[in-house]
Amino acid sequence: METERVSAFYDSYVREQAATGINDRIYGVYERLIGLGLNAHSSVLELGCGIGMMTSLLKRTINQGQIHAIDLSEASIAYGKEHIATPNLTFSTQDITAFETTLNYPDYITLIDVLEHVPLEKHAALFERIAAVMGPNTRFVINLPNPDYIAHDIALEAHSLQVIDQPVPFAPMIQQLDAANLELMQYEKYGIWHHDEYQWFVLRLKRPFKEETIDSSLTLFQKFLRKIKRFRIKRINNRLLQ
Repeated sequence: METERVSAFYDSYVREQAATGINDRIYGVYERLIGLGLNAHSSVLELGCGIGMMTSLLKRTINQGQIHAIDLSEASIAYGKEHIATPNLTFSTQDITAFETTLNYPDYITLIDVLEHVPLEKHAALFERIAAVMGPNTRFVINLPNPDYIAHDIALEAHSLQVIDQPVPFAPMIQQLDAANLELMQYEKYGIWHHDEYQWFVLRLKRPFKEETIDSSLTLFQKFLRKIKRFRIKRINNRLLQ
């Protein structure tokens, strides 16, 4: 019954999402994905795609890879299919807490401003499901409102909230991610319209430590910059010893 209630809300939310379109938050996340290495050949599993505003940006870059966009709302998926569809893009109506995908070890899995709308008691199982379809090079990306930001809205602007719109506490979330065999690679708290509104997480599957020198993975230019830095450090040390 809860799933039907949530689905009905987002079915009725399509027109509002379409009127809002791509905003600073959505475009900013897209730029962050580009910074992580998103390219023409990437494969992306987008969980909680809504009507496909982020999807429309992803397909601007991905013309050789594959995108699988999933949402609970049939009306949202219908909108995406009508306005955004391309041959390398698959839309499907699914509950993201029990999704299926044909993508084999996607390069990126995204939860962009979705987790706060998923009941807290379902987060652990969701992370485990995501980890099950990840490969060693998959990056799992979460964009999430700061829990204090949502708590502020609950107290002062409750009328603006969605059907489920809850703070997601940091510590329990990290514990659940860890239990799902995921490790945090990047974290940032940042703002768009107000300071410290959002949080950015990049995760990967845990892996045992392997002693590999960083120099072996650097480009010639990066090695050159590294030598310059070491030369500067040496000069500082020499001055300290004088």
